[in-house]
Amino acid sequence: MLKNKSSVHIISTDGTSDKSLMIPTVLLNHWKQICISTLSFIFILCGSIVYFATSKKEQDITNKYEATLDKVRAMNRQLSSDQSESARDIHQVKQSFNKIDSTLERINAKMKKRGLKTIALQNAGGPIELDEDNIELLSEFYADALKELDRKLAGIPIGIPHPGKITSKFGYRRNPFTNSGREMHSGIDLKGRTGDPVKVTANGKVVFAGYEGAYGNVVKVNHPNGFQTRYAHLSKTKVKKGQNIEVGTVVGSLGNTGRSTGSHLHYEILKNNKKLNPEKYFNF
Repeated sequence: MLKNKSSVHIISTDGTSDKSLMIPTVLLNHWKQICISTLSFIFILCGSIVYFATSKKEQDITNKYEATLDKVRAMNRQLSSDQSESARDIHQVKQSFNKIDSTLERINAKMKKRGLKTIALQNAGGPIELDEDNIELLSEFYADALKELDRKLAGIPIGIPHPGKITSKFGYRRNPFTNSGREMHSGIDLKGRTGDPVKVTANGKVVFAGYEGAYGNVVKVNHPNGFQTRYAHLSKTKVKKGQNIEVGTVVGSLGNTGRSTGSHLHYEILKNNKKLNPEKYFNF
């Protein structure tokens, strides 16, 4: 079909140029159909390209939208979880503070029984509005209150200076030397071995450390709120007058000096120069 060709003459508008081309006859006979087919093909091709490009762009947008939506959903879930955890945390903190309140009330009740000043909680009272904004302030308030409580308790002679067995209690007793008559025992005796460590039961300042008559070697320590403790019959003193000491400091070694029938510690507690029963201060 393409071997059959026809001659096409091309003449310029001024009639001076004369060119001829050999074109397959079939193209000349069907040039309209070929042009229409070619244009249709080009149109379909462009349309397909535009369609696929648009579809891809829409798919990309859809994917990005869905990804963003997933992130938002995840953030919402996390926020809900955080809010739930925050609510639980606030509830737990509130319970903790309530326990602290109860503990302070019990401690204050015991301090009242001993004639001591209670721990005053400033700005106490009123409705409780506990949320994330004031938890930090409330925590600081309780931290300060507990520090003050710790400071006051450190100055009260609570506990035992030596873990030995009680051999003589506070109060009237039979004279241990004559085994007859009655005498006032102004402290408590704790049995032990010579050289055992004797520890102070509260923070304070040593006002005497040395030998004193019936006490033998004795250490006297002044504490806040008018308290004084005495540790007598020591074989050795290990602190000096004027020394500031903390609870648990070894003040001397248990012994048998002074008016004593054997190795033991004579322990006294005084408040405003009045002698008290140390046993009441063994536990708090």
